[in-house]
Amino acid sequence: MECREIFCISGLHDVFDSYADRGVDIVNRSEDDVDESPHPVATEVALYRLDLNRLALVYDLATCALYECACGQPLDELAYEQLSIEFEDIQREYRSHLHYALKGHFNAHYVTVDVVFECPCGLSHTATLYTRFLIEPTKRPKLEDYILADISGVELAEVLDGVRSKTDAMDLLGKLLLRWNLLADQILIASPFVGHQYMSSEEQLAIWEWLLGLLDPQIAIFLTRTTTWKSYRKSLADAGLPLDVLENFGLENKVVSAGQSKQAFHAKFYAGIAGDWSEVYSGSANLVRGPSIENTSFRRMSRNSFDRRYIDQMKLKELLPAAAFNASERSTNIYRSNPRPSLSPG
Repeated sequence: MECREIFCISGLHDVFDSYADRGVDIVNRSEDDVDESPHPVATEVALYRLDLNRLALVYDLATCALYECACGQPLDELAYEQLSIEFEDIQREYRSHLHYALKGHFNAHYVTVDVVFECPCGLSHTATLYTRFLIEPTKRPKLEDYILADISGVELAEVLDGVRSKTDAMDLLGKLLLRWNLLADQILIASPFVGHQYMSSEEQLAIWEWLLGLLDPQIAIFLTRTTTWKSYRKSLADAGLPLDVLENFGLENKVVSAGQSKQAFHAKFYAGIAGDWSEVYSGSANLVRGPSIENTSFRRMSRNSFDRRYIDQMKLKELLPAAAFNASERSTNIYRSNPRPSLSPG
């Protein structure tokens, strides 16, 4: 809790013990009349256990790989294997930057590392990974806290163009969102539906939580149909979290609260957008998992081409909001693999 002012809550004498697990510090218990307290009295109380704006950035190596070498070898696991080999050196650099940060000489939203490795075919690749930089002496990122954002020498269209199951399509979308979270100025999600009409509210809410957990409210734009927003609100209410109550306490998801609506569209596309480039992933699948086979495609294009071919064609009532900052402003590189020594002629 961020409140620094003592306040009173009435009528909760028998449940104070349960507050210990919620990070609430009970200063005093009293049987006195709350109206006689010198401190302000809470008029509304919300008890909740979930953070609707919490980023859940996890790169799942158990799902299909996003990056492949030109020879067809999946590279995701090889990148993390190299990260593991160099992790002690990376941690040393992280500690060094943390030392400077504690003195007020360094700060970054994310820090990145570049590790060089070879595919079994002999081609060399550089993997870029990132993690949140926390100015907390007792916390160090673990290996799994580093998120893979790019591997050099990979043509993503070669990996993403084709047909695949809905589940694989969603897993690949999740990895692209992790990529764009570092590299793009903004992320656009344009999908008319989330889940489908035959899913329970609980199942639909699980999809929303997965997707919103990958979207940083500072850079994400969500475009969907009005009926889909209504379905999300209903799922929240069925889970005991009415949106109006969440909004009243400032607990609603910021991506949703800033979301845009458009009724007459059936296109599904997802984009990482920067000042002069964009990457677009599209296909036939809605935001739902399943075994049915769907088509997917990927293309990198100029920002002007993206605006002309996608945004202008959508004929939105309101322009997309401008990016709050450039991606480069959110990260700083702290480590690069040492170059391999060249072999002198014998």
